Amino acid sequence: MRDWSPDHPRAKVMARKRAAIVAAAEQAFVRDGYAGSGMESIAREAGVSIMTLYRHARTKDDLFAAVMESACHPVDMEESVKIEEVLKKPLADILLFVGVMFQERIRGAKTTNLLRVVMTEIRRFPHLGALAYDGLINAHVERLDSFLSTRAGTSGMPAERRRQIGHDFFERLVGLDDYRVLLGLPAPSEQDIRRRAELAAREAVAALERDQPVPNLHEL
Repeated sequence: MRDWSPDHPRAKVMARKRAAIVAAAEQAFVRDGYAGSGMESIAREAGVSIMTLYRHARTKDDLFAAVMESACHPVDMEESVKIEEVLKKPLADILLFVGVMFQERIRGAKTTNLLRVVMTEIRRFPHLGALAYDGLINAHVERLDSFLSTRAGTSGMPAERRRQIGHDFFERLVGLDDYRVLLGLPAPSEQDIRRRAELAAREAVAALERDQPVPNLHEL
């Protein structure tokens, strides 16, 4: 499929169609489960042809991955502006922001509903676990690593070690609270979310400082 520049009218049309497809697919997966959702019915609900759907997702697995990606990484204009401002701050502040945002996303209604679908159907479709983990954890690790790979003070680190520190950072943000949310119990408070993010950010900065002999990362 041809790549259009973001401001091209055709690109905007394609983006709207993709958003409609992802929204329809999310509703179908949550309502009917993975097994009960069909590409034809999703295309119909999205108001697009089946050929248009296949241009965006060649298989149902691709579609599920796109839905998980959308649930875990929703970005609107207001959030984009906020992220741009945060990226100008010291690394500890950036990681704190990311840590809070990550926890809010993985415990959000969309992500929780999709994870419940995975848990319900994973015996029949074991690969759903990997799809969910890629969208929930690996995608965040890759985005953080992409940022660190271009930032002074961390760009020179071995990629494998830098990625491991990123993985450890997100791992510290996940805990028993997530099981509570999946079970329909109250989510952690804003104070608890921030406290966990602060701890994870502090540990990550300390690890990056130990592994990279550069000026203090808090000052970069």
